[in-house]
Amino acid sequence: MKVSELQANIRSFLERKHFYFIAYFLFFLGFFVIPSTHWHNNFFYVCILFPYLMTFQIKRIQLFRRSKIWVLSLVLAGYMCLTLLWADNAVFIDYLYYLRRLFYLFVFFGLTIELVLRYPKFIDSLFIFLCWVAAITAVVSICRFYSSFSSPPPRLSHVGDQLHNPVVGATVYGMVALICCFRVLKTRKDSYPRWLYIGILVVILFFALLTQGRGPLGALLITFLSGAVITRDKRLIAVVLCVIIAGGLAFFYVEGVKEMIISRGFSYRLEIWQQTLARTKGALLFGQGISTERMLVMADGSTWNHPHSVYFATILFGGLAGLFLLLALQALALRQSFLCLFRENDPTYVALLLFAFICITTANYRVISHPDALWMYLWLPLALLAAKEIFNKSLMSFNHNEGREKCSG
Repeated sequence: MKVSELQANIRSFLERKHFYFIAYFLFFLGFFVIPSTHWHNNFFYVCILFPYLMTFQIKRIQLFRRSKIWVLSLVLAGYMCLTLLWADNAVFIDYLYYLRRLFYLFVFFGLTIELVLRYPKFIDSLFIFLCWVAAITAVVSICRFYSSFSSPPPRLSHVGDQLHNPVVGATVYGMVALICCFRVLKTRKDSYPRWLYIGILVVILFFALLTQGRGPLGALLITFLSGAVITRDKRLIAVVLCVIIAGGLAFFYVEGVKEMIISRGFSYRLEIWQQTLARTKGALLFGQGISTERMLVMADGSTWNHPHSVYFATILFGGLAGLFLLLALQALALRQSFLCLFRENDPTYVALLLFAFICITTANYRVISHPDALWMYLWLPLALLAAKEIFNKSLMSFNHNEGREKCSG
C-alpha cells in the first residue's frame, strides 16, 4: 500500500469516528479544567498536531489560500520568525522553538477551517459548549476560592492552570460572555431557552468581575456598549449605561471599591511601554528580533519579563513592519466581521475582535506562542472568520458556475 493511500485511509477513519471534532472540543475544554499548562500543550501535540500533520493533504492549501485572513495570519507569524535572522542573540534552539509555533498556528487554523466546512452547525455547537463550560467552571472556581470569606475579597483565581492568572481568566470569560450575549441571546433567540442563557451570562460576568481585572472589564464595557450601538439595542445600551453609572458611584462613595481600583495604579504599564520604545532605537523599522532579551527593570528595581502589550512587543521584536502586518490583519478581520454583520445579522465577530484588540493593548506580548489563552480570545475568532470567508467564496463560486451552466444551456 502506498503512503498516500495509507494516509487517506487513516484520515478517512478519523473523520468517520469524528476524532478531530471531539479532540478540538476537548482541547478547548482543557483551557478551563486541566491543572497544568504542560499537560494541556501535550494534549494538543499528541491528539491534534501529530494526527493532523500525519494525515494532511497538500492540496488543502489551495482551499486555505482563498482566505486572506489565513494568508495574512501566516505571513505575520512567518515574518516574526524571520526576525531571528537579524536578532543578536539567536541560536539554533531559537529557530526550532519559534518555527514549531508557526506549525502550531498553521495546524490550528487548518483544523478550524476544515471543521467549520465539514460540520454545518460546528460554530453554534462550539459557542454553546463554551458557554456551558464557562458557567460550570465559574461556579466551581467561585465556590472553591471563596470557601472562607475575607474582606476585602481577594482577586478570584481560576481552577484551570491556563486561566489561573486573574487577567487571563477575565479575558477568556469576557470573550465567552460576548458570545453568550451577541450570538446566543441576540442572534439565536428562537433556538435556546432565553432565561437559561441569561443566567449563564450573569454567572460568567460575575466571575469576570471577581477577578478584578481592570483591563478586561474595561474592554468588556466598551465592547458591550459598542455592540449595543451597532445593533441598535436600546435595552442593552440602557443596561450598560446603568452599569457604568453604578460603577462610578461605587468608585466615589464605596471606599473598598475605590481602593481596589486605584491601589495597583497603572501596574507599571506606562514605564514598561516607555522602556520598550526606548529599546527600539536603531531597529525601529524591522525590530530587534523575536528572541531579543525582554527583561525590563523599573525605576524602583522591580523587573518585568515582557512589554505587557502585543502592540509594543511587536514593535520591539518586528519593528514597524511587524506592527503594519498586525494592524493589516486586524483591519482585514474587522472588514470580514462587518460583512458577517450585514449578511447574517450576526454581530458576534465584531464584538469578539473589538474585545480582543483592546485586551492585547495591555496584556500578552507574542502573537505566536504555544497553545495558550491568546489562541482562544484572538486566534479562534480569526480562524472562524477565515473559515467563513472560504465558505462564502466557495458558495459564490458555485453559484457563479451554476449560473453560467444555466445560461449556456
